[in-house]
Amino acid sequence: MSDQTTPSEPAWKTQYPIRQTAEHKTSRRGFTKLIGASLLAAAGGYLIKDKLFTHPISGPKTVVAKVGELEVGASKLFKYPETQPCILIRLAENEYVAYSQACTHLMCPVHYDGAKQQIVCPCHSGYFDAKTGAVLAGPPPRPLPRYKVTVEGEQIIVG
Repeated sequence: MSDQTTPSEPAWKTQYPIRQTAEHKTSRRGFTKLIGASLLAAAGGYLIKDKLFTHPISGPKTVVAKVGELEVGASKLFKYPETQPCILIRLAENEYVAYSQACTHLMCPVHYDGAKQQIVCPCHSGYFDAKTGAVLAGPPPRPLPRYKVTVEGEQIIVG
């Protein structure tokens, strides 16, 4: 096959940057550089994305529970702002966290395992750290979205 195309050839052949006659001219070193640069770019993007999206999400303030309503190690499901399923967890006497209840893998609903202090996705065995929302095991690609929790008087407020 020649480097020139004929009108009967498909458009992709004219738009593809490497001609068939030149495809073997790529050196192993050039190929390795391309793969290495691609892997570094992918890893860098993944690390940056995780650093950017681990901060609590803020939004409208919503009262989701009263202080005495949850025992230490217990959880409560709620909707935030009004439609998204979320989970509130009381980790310690004065420590509350709230996360989206949708697993970051395939949006299956997660639940809290107080004995292990982990958030579990039963669909594909995904595990998250209850304190940070970070992925501990399984297929989830990123941490659970976290919501800001404050205690004002006797009310637990998200947002």
